[in-house]
Amino acid sequence: MSTKMRLVGLAVAAVWAACASVPAMGQSVQQPTILEYPQTSLKGFVSAEIPKGQSDCRKICEERSGCAGFDFSSVRNMCRLYAAVQGAQSDPSFFSGTRNRIPNYSDPVNIAPPPEQEQWHYARYSNVDLFGGDIVAKGIEMFDPSQCEARCDQDRSCRAFTFNREQNRCFLKSGYQFVQSANGVLSGLYFRAKPSEARMDLNAEWELFLKSDLPGNDLGESGARTYPQCMQSCEANRSCSGFTWVYFTRQDHCYLKMGQGLYPQRNDRGVVSARKTTLSITPDFIRPVTSRD
Repeated sequence: MSTKMRLVGLAVAAVWAACASVPAMGQSVQQPTILEYPQTSLKGFVSAEIPKGQSDCRKICEERSGCAGFDFSSVRNMCRLYAAVQGAQSDPSFFSGTRNRIPNYSDPVNIAPPPEQEQWHYARYSNVDLFGGDIVAKGIEMFDPSQCEARCDQDRSCRAFTFNREQNRCFLKSGYQFVQSANGVLSGLYFRAKPSEARMDLNAEWELFLKSDLPGNDLGESGARTYPQCMQSCEANRSCSGFTWVYFTRQDHCYLKMGQGLYPQRNDRGVVSARKTTLSITPDFIRPVTSRD
């Protein structure tokens, strides 16, 4: 055989050896031979009872193909081997091991729990306005917040909603831009999270006052022509701590306010105001829901 052919043969043999040592794609990791249950005694058919220590008890069970499990009593220093395991009970003086999971009992300690998967959740908030992302620009006339909530739930494209009691309007949303605290306003939103991480606190940077003015403390009029622009004008001005948006006139107006003494005064003529705040808001509740994908 030539040197070239001998080298080719060695290379092929090396490839086969490497492939044999690699698990097949999709092959799952084998579970331990013995599943461990500390502080547990077994129920079932006892095939043998011998005065052996815990490690010897385990080794004997592992070596016997007919052994379904064992338990060891630290009080009696006694090992029991089981031909069949039917159940288990909590007992701090025992340690048990089985070849298969014990039905209707806690998980063994030497098998990691399956990783959590993200799922959809629903969170509802009282006195919260989610601004922006409206599916219908001017909302839908509605007189019951539960109807607004149900309407969003039925529409898979709806990711959030805000119900405004002052206007009796339901605003279905594909998302939202920012959060405002607002008395008498109910909001809800859907989100994905692992069950153990299903938290959704909101940070409100504005306190909204519907049908209200902030009299006095005028900083000046802004040239803003929309409510978000009015808010942005206030955000950009370090002296500004709030604003009043007037929309009952032919041309809307934005009045910036300064100082800490900004107190709302009821005004039904088409006025809305907001002042800066820093508020963390927790939901009324969070519950899992069916997939919205």
